[in-house]
Amino acid sequence: MFDFEKYMHAPSLIATASSYILIGTLFAIIYRKKPASPKLWKAILVLVLGMFAFHFTFNLAGEVISIPILPIGVALLSWFLGRQGNAARWQRFRRFAWLGFLSNFIVFAFALLAIPIDGMMYPKNVPSTYMMDVKKASLIASHPHSKEETLNKAKLEKLMGKMKQKKIESESWYNRIREDGDHKEKFPYILNGTTAAKGSGLKAIIFIEEDGRGILITPNKGRQVYFRLKESILTGGDGENG
Repeated sequence: MFDFEKYMHAPSLIATASSYILIGTLFAIIYRKKPASPKLWKAILVLVLGMFAFHFTFNLAGEVISIPILPIGVALLSWFLGRQGNAARWQRFRRFAWLGFLSNFIVFAFALLAIPIDGMMYPKNVPSTYMMDVKKASLIASHPHSKEETLNKAKLEKLMGKMKQKKIESESWYNRIREDGDHKEKFPYILNGTTAAKGSGLKAIIFIEEDGRGILITPNKGRQVYFRLKESILTGGDGENG
């Protein structure tokens, strides 16, 4: 069964819904004010066809953004409706076609607006954004020489709001990973079974530091974040005292 909530991104849904409400409102205003308006279904069809455009697509803050450049749909409609010298027919539909192209900019503007909304709703410097629910969390050893440890879920929940974000030398850690299997892995455990904040659209690989006091989060979008704890969240071996 497809888990819709797992992939839902609330800020994008809010932005998309708002953009189409605005487009629908503008369409209704133009349709009512325009004298001798065409049939409603024809006007809607021209609006949709007018949306076809050549886009420039890029990635911004983990979101895919598209800017419309060439109004391909408008050009084709202008040729098709105005062919054989029938300029009057094109004039009847012209506003709806251009509204279709303008709709791309409206969607683009709201997509940009979704980025700061996402930052406010799901702050990336807060660990609970990535692991809101840890009831089903478990520890997986990711290195053959890792010590036998178990996760103290009660302590993890207790310390969730007390974690401090710190900088980590990512390049140094990566270089250690590339060494042979005898090296002392800095993050030998993976925290499995956590759930990110609802509507964030986040999925993350969460690494636990050997001493149980460090958490490195690698999300599906955005940058890695590293948090330090005052106490270890591991029990058994040296984790309890680490």
